[in-house]
Amino acid sequence: MIYVFSEEGRFLRKMGRPGQGPGEFERPCSIYIDSKNVIYILDEQNRRVEIFDSKTNHIKSIKFINFPSGSGANVIVDISGNFYISGYYRIQNSVIAKFSSTGELLKHFFLPVIEHKGIKFSEHNQIIVNQYLTGGSVCFDEEEMIFFSYRWPYLIKILTTEGNELFQFNRKSNLNWTPFIFRHKDESGLLFKSSTRSQKIFFLYKNCLVNFIYGLDWEGNPKIKIPQLSVVSKNPDKYFKIKREFAVLDFYTKEGEFIASTEVDGKIDFLSSDKKGRILGVKQDEEDIQTIVRYRVDITKNK
Repeated sequence: MIYVFSEEGRFLRKMGRPGQGPGEFERPCSIYIDSKNVIYILDEQNRRVEIFDSKTNHIKSIKFINFPSGSGANVIVDISGNFYISGYYRIQNSVIAKFSSTGELLKHFFLPVIEHKGIKFSEHNQIIVNQYLTGGSVCFDEEEMIFFSYRWPYLIKILTTEGNELFQFNRKSNLNWTPFIFRHKDESGLLFKSSTRSQKIFFLYKNCLVNFIYGLDWEGNPKIKIPQLSVVSKNPDKYFKIKREFAVLDFYTKEGEFIASTEVDGKIDFLSSDKKGRILGVKQDEEDIQTIVRYRVDITKNK
């Protein structure tokens, strides 16, 4: 379900319920709100978008035959009602596609999957790794240019609504971007724990772009040979240990000029900014209790 709160944090109402019927959800994963406050919620399990009005009344459901696999799909909607859904499209080796307002596939953008180099995967494990790491976050600026941030590696591309690439940029950092890798004989794969990844891209002000990165400090040898893969799930601390979880917020102009960066300790999912220029997120404590958090942002440009 989707929960709605006031600006002061008071619970107002909820939207939808578990299920597969109109206005129901199996696994909602992305929310987009347009200029008329129409609410679009992407449900990756039901492979559709649920649409609600500004008062959270259900309007309709849009089903997608072509849908990305894996996790972490994102959706944005242009003024013509076209959908742009990012994720892992295996057959097309693509990470973002454009759909009509009725859910018909219009085109795949030429944004290829970027595979992890230097490690040998079986075909099966390569698909699993791609499903886990591939995709990214998308947002619009006021002119409806699309800003796409790869989940992995760190790379931001700017596109037109027809998929034409205008430019791209990235930033070198000291973060450990290596996913948790196992080696068993000659086969490699991904351990389903977690990894450093770009999680969300959004605008703070009209011309200030924010790229949120979920970061991990960990210890262990990701390329160590493991005698039996089953022993990892039984005793993961023997092979790797998470020391710290944190968030990194990188700030850019929409032309790609780096402005500043800041780090916040804790397991935090930053979601978006509000009209007052504050950044909103959900913080999870050691007991997995979630709290909505809000941060004021004062930017001093790095020299």
